[in-house]
Amino acid sequence: MRAAAEGGDANRFSCVKKAWCTSRLGNGHIVAVIDNAAYLGPACDAADIVVTSVRLRLNSCRSGATLFTGETLRRTGSVELRFTQAGLEAVTAFDALSRPWMRHRAYDWRSNSFAEPGVANISDSGE
Repeated sequence: MRAAAEGGDANRFSCVKKAWCTSRLGNGHIVAVIDNAAYLGPACDAADIVVTSVRLRLNSCRSGATLFTGETLRRTGSVELRFTQAGLEAVTAFDALSRPWMRHRAYDWRSNSFAEPGVANISDSGE
C-alpha cells in the first residue's frame, strides 16, 4: 500500500477497486482511503491519514496515523485538514450539536438513544 502511494505522482490517487486508494500529498504525507475494514491495519501502518466510511470499534490507529471513520464524520460533518508547524490540525464543520437539525448526528440507532447527554433536550422552537 505504501509503495503504491510513494511510487505514484504527488496529489494523485492510486486505487485497487473495492479495497483502497492511496495518495502522496505534495508535502509528503500519505493518505489512504479504505472501503473494507480488513485493510485498516495496513492502511494505518502505511499512511499518515486514513479515511473510511466503515463504522469501526476504534477511533485511532495504533501507529499514530490520523483516522477518520464513518462515525467520526457523522459527528463532525466535513473536515478540513491543515498542515502546520505544530502538526496536523483538523477543522470540523460542527464543533457542537447545538441546533435541532444537527442532533441526529449524536443519535445511535443501535441503542435507540443519543450518544451525548442533553442533545435530546435541544428545543425545536429556536429557544
